Amino acid sequence: MGAEAVFEELSPELIEEFLEDQRERGRAPGSLAAYRRNLLKLYSLLPDGKRLTAGTAARWRARMQAEGVPPRSVNARLSALNSLCGYLGRREFQSGDFLDGPEIVQPELTRSEYLRLLGAAKALEKERTYFLIKVLGGVGLRVQELPQLTAEALRAGELELSYHNSRCRRSAAIPPALREELLDFAGREGFQTGPVFRTGEGRPVSRTYVCKLLGQISGPARVAPEKATPRCLWNMYQSTRQDILRTISVLADQAYDRLLAQEQQLAGWDA
Repeated sequence: MGAEAVFEELSPELIEEFLEDQRERGRAPGSLAAYRRNLLKLYSLLPDGKRLTAGTAARWRARMQAEGVPPRSVNARLSALNSLCGYLGRREFQSGDFLDGPEIVQPELTRSEYLRLLGAAKALEKERTYFLIKVLGGVGLRVQELPQLTAEALRAGELELSYHNSRCRRSAAIPPALREELLDFAGREGFQTGPVFRTGEGRPVSRTYVCKLLGQISGPARVAPEKATPRCLWNMYQSTRQDILRTISVLADQAYDRLLAQEQQLAGWDA
């Protein structure tokens, strides 16, 4: 099946559904307005059927360049499309071909800085912040998945996550020691059911709220504020796992080489 045979039908209703998801994740009103404007512009340019495909981004980019749209605006529109495609679970539709511009370097949070964040939260008796850091950086949950971390799921010992309106699913393992800590925390907070992390009004925490809590301890933890974010915690979790997997791969290769050497001694041609 060709790439163009796979598609998602775009509609104003779907755009609003995406924007609501972004709003719940703490996206600023100005950003939401820009997303709406750019995505409705794309919608108006799509041919009959209003289909998003793997070639949509490239065609839109070429059209904008032909019309003389400034590079910054081209990149902003492609970024809006990429976010929408991520929401739809269609990352193969995203564009990685942006126009030249200033490079944005994502700051890197180290494990020692992660431990300092935990230490500062503990010293300041910021228990909710402490567990948010552990869940985001130690377990690798995303902010939008936090409402699914419920007392019921912790008691069951299973965390099955779905997002993007159940278009994407994955499982997450909560280490037993942390699971017990979180259950105790939920009990102290008075939550026997529902999300473990809630605001004072009982609503699931938003990205804005989480960023505020993390920012409050970046100073005491001696960690740059731009590193005390959900994204940096996620990146640290991912890079740590990748480092471990690379180490395991090297050790496996070394063990296999030793096995072959032993077999060579036993069954080599000249043995």
